[in-house]
Amino acid sequence: MRPLRIVVRYCVQSILHKELFLISPIKLFILCFSWVIPYLLFANYLESCLLPLRVLCYTQSDLLSTEPRDPDFQTCVNKFFPNREADPENCKLDKIPDVLIRPDLPEYPKRILVIRSGPGSLDYRNFIRRTWKQQVETLVPVVFVCATSKNDTLKIEANKYRDILQFDFEDSYHNLSWKMMAIYGFVIDQLPSVDQIVVTNDDTIVNATALEQVLHMKKGPVMLGKVSRGYPRIFLPWLTWHVPSEMYPNLCYPLFVQGSSFVLSKDGAKLLVENVCKVPMVHLDDVFMGVLSNCVGLGLIHNEGFDKHSFDDFVVYHYQYSRHSAKYLESLWQNSKMIL
Repeated sequence: MRPLRIVVRYCVQSILHKELFLISPIKLFILCFSWVIPYLLFANYLESCLLPLRVLCYTQSDLLSTEPRDPDFQTCVNKFFPNREADPENCKLDKIPDVLIRPDLPEYPKRILVIRSGPGSLDYRNFIRRTWKQQVETLVPVVFVCATSKNDTLKIEANKYRDILQFDFEDSYHNLSWKMMAIYGFVIDQLPSVDQIVVTNDDTIVNATALEQVLHMKKGPVMLGKVSRGYPRIFLPWLTWHVPSEMYPNLCYPLFVQGSSFVLSKDGAKLLVENVCKVPMVHLDDVFMGVLSNCVGLGLIHNEGFDKHSFDDFVVYHYQYSRHSAKYLESLWQNSKMIL
């Protein structure tokens, strides 16, 4: 939506430069909503359909703020989940699952880049090995993280490449939060020298040069990535991002970092692991982390370069609304200017 912002800024500046301060209420109304038609024309279908709900979400100031909904942790959690309670006795998210396959890693890495991948996504892993992984590994070790599925051949692949971490639980979309917490727990427990965890999906392209620049972020419990605000809960059950009201009763989500790519400090990872079982779970991992981050005071730092849909000033390229094939992603890489 950057071109749209430029058009709106140009129109407003033109009016101000001509000193047309005394305009009629009707013209002012038209000016205020002149962005709607271009938005509907250029935004994808889902974003266009969500526009009325997003406008409504922007009226809920407590969910747009970077401050916790309440300074008391439990009160904050209760405001998000007035009809649900956490179940810490049966919660597994703060425990490290059994590790079936371990990667080869440097002795004392300062950072690590983990790529969330399904056991059957060999084509995506090989695309990454042939392209951007080679450049990024000059900065940080790169590891693919999987759980389990029937008839997976990860052991053969791991013996060949030595870059796979596999946990012993079912790999599924609804277990993404479990996978993320398993990664954080593993790094904290097994890799004490690591200060930063870079996370991406396997349908992404990482710009090593841009990544190196953003890794020098401030200390403390922080998460850096594309911070989304004003997003409504998807109530249509046939959509991937559907969340029932019984799971999350609010109309809108708090600020959250898009889960396709981000950087998390070790202090931030510890804060999440220590408190994850104190909050009722939402299966959408980025939304769940947004709620948890709000109540524990994890700082969210916005960077436009993450989850980028184009190669314009990107850190991590990712198309959010459909999964590009590995072949198509490799063609994008081959046609880009990032090949050494």
